[in-house]
Amino acid sequence: MLANLHQLPTAIADLLRAFPYDFLYGNIAADTSMAKKYAPVGRHCHAWHVGQEILDLAPTDPLRAFGHGYLAHLAADSVAHNFFVPRQLVLTSSTAALGHSYWESRFETHLGTAYPAEAKQLILQDHAVSDAHLDAIISPTLFSVHTSRRLFRGMVRLTESQSWQWAFQLMLENSRWDLPDADVERHMAVAFEYVMEALGDRDAAARRLDPAGHQALLLAKRMRRQALHEGAGHEPERLEATAEQHFGLPTPALAYWKESQAQRPWRDRSGG
Repeated sequence: MLANLHQLPTAIADLLRAFPYDFLYGNIAADTSMAKKYAPVGRHCHAWHVGQEILDLAPTDPLRAFGHGYLAHLAADSVAHNFFVPRQLVLTSSTAALGHSYWESRFETHLGTAYPAEAKQLILQDHAVSDAHLDAIISPTLFSVHTSRRLFRGMVRLTESQSWQWAFQLMLENSRWDLPDADVERHMAVAFEYVMEALGDRDAAARRLDPAGHQALLLAKRMRRQALHEGAGHEPERLEATAEQHFGLPTPALAYWKESQAQRPWRDRSGG
């Protein structure tokens, strides 16, 4: 996104150009709350109105950039949690062990190793001002906001460890489920479109979706259990049609994506 600031409204582009690391940390900070479903009613950290508070209550330009990053994360999650993850849960109904976190991690493997390494370095920097702003707005869950952040940073260190990388690679090599680069690009294109729209328009398409994907994920899990019960997990054509019917991607014009200079690491990896 930071390579495509010319596509954003001038005021927002200038802000993100001046404070890129605050913007990037806002993208990450949206996931630092653990056990999200235990937040008080109406205070889920992945709710649009909560994200909007983080932006609207920001007293400085760096914190406003942070707030835009937080909203960008919610826009991307609106695609991941309403379309990609539910679809994959239905498609892999014969394997109950492959859940939400697996498919998000699986998607990220197509992005290469550079982005996770950069994210880790960013997370480990001092973000006391942004964290304090977030603490004043985000509600605690089973854990205090401070404890959640410590747990999140510990998880980041774990997933970047060699032992974790080795274990996940072994899982990939033994998985019978494919995730084609074409599917990754389709979802990335829509997510990019939704993020760019959301940064400049409060009536953007992403704003009409729940970033947490609560209902979509609930439906997918219910359909998954039913498929397991009926043995439909061994009928891939039927599952494909069902997944597409309920969780097929929307079809925006993709004007932002087509004109963007966004990197496509899965193409580099495959030589495409």
